[in-house]
Amino acid sequence: MAIVARLRSLRRDLAAVAATLSGRQAPPPLAAAARTSAPPPASALTPRRLRVARIVRETSDAVSVVLEDPTGAPIQFAPGQFFTLHVRVGDEVLKRAYSASSSALDRERVAVTVKRVHDGRVSRHVVGHLHEGDAIDVLGPSGAFTPVAAREPRLLVLVGGGSGITPLSSIARTLLASEPGTRVALVYGNYALEDVIFKDALDDLASEHAGDPARFRVRHVLQQPPPEWAGGAGLLDGDRLARELDAFGDPDLASAEYFLCGPAPMMAGARAALEARGVAPSRIREERFVSAHAAGGLSAGAASQEVTLRMRDGERRIVVAAGRTVLETALDAGVDMPFSCAVGGCGTCRVRLSAGSVVMDEPNCLSTGERAERYVLACVSRPTSPCTLDVP
Repeated sequence: MAIVARLRSLRRDLAAVAATLSGRQAPPPLAAAARTSAPPPASALTPRRLRVARIVRETSDAVSVVLEDPTGAPIQFAPGQFFTLHVRVGDEVLKRAYSASSSALDRERVAVTVKRVHDGRVSRHVVGHLHEGDAIDVLGPSGAFTPVAAREPRLLVLVGGGSGITPLSSIARTLLASEPGTRVALVYGNYALEDVIFKDALDDLASEHAGDPARFRVRHVLQQPPPEWAGGAGLLDGDRLARELDAFGDPDLASAEYFLCGPAPMMAGARAALEARGVAPSRIREERFVSAHAAGGLSAGAASQEVTLRMRDGERRIVVAAGRTVLETALDAGVDMPFSCAVGGCGTCRVRLSAGSVVMDEPNCLSTGERAERYVLACVSRPTSPCTLDVP
């Protein structure tokens, strides 16, 4: 059964990547793929075991972890997607989502880049204690932060802050190598020069694709620039972004596609600045990362609860045991539920709570508006009473 599940997962991933790179992207990728014609197996949430082939020190606080399949099987993903790592820290297995930062054209390996944060148990473990040769369980790829392939000339503008460069790096590397008509402009904000992830690689990429016009340009913005710094200075907010875009002087900026990834205030300011410049909201894409943790201090219910799933083709009733999630139980019961990252980070498993109550692991990717409309995420929801959920 494990081999069958792995083959199904591999076929699904191959189809998703092929569709994305050929311009036949499902909206969103893998969200549609996850809803297969037949119910997914109970092992659908079982991760794939990969091996750490190499660890690359990017900055004092960030490393790129290069992963490979010890069986030699390919690792397929679309540029901009992420993987959910199951990392053992002490006696616990913790799940965190990290973007692929390498080119999606390399099918043998994938690199995920992790920046250590002060209270991040997983990031601190990965940066400080993971070694080459270690095995690590991985779920994915997941996510819809991916450009549709294009044959016509176009301009992509990538706006990143800190570790938000990771999916943008994959997008730039992949499209510059596979789409001769695509130009990429990057605005990248950091605190100081030593914090810039991929600094040398970005410079090399700009040199490799220099020309008239240049196919890849990058403008760095530093809050604490060194003496005689020639780039942007200050916080990468909406006003600073507008000045950096003006510095590009590209007539195609109004019709460009924009991909934003970084701290929430940066993205909010960037979106406001872009819309003020006349950029259509449909041309602006955002990637927001959260790492769900167990809902500490919240009662998940001391007893099993019945959950009614109202689907397009009728209703299904499942009994969710205390402490289990709706998604886990539904998949075990053979219910065809949409899902992707399975840690509350992508929103693919969003359903509407019509009746009853649940507790969700926090934080997760639901917006304030979605919560007000009683949307929940099946992958991190545990019922505390009988519930009815509307499944799209």
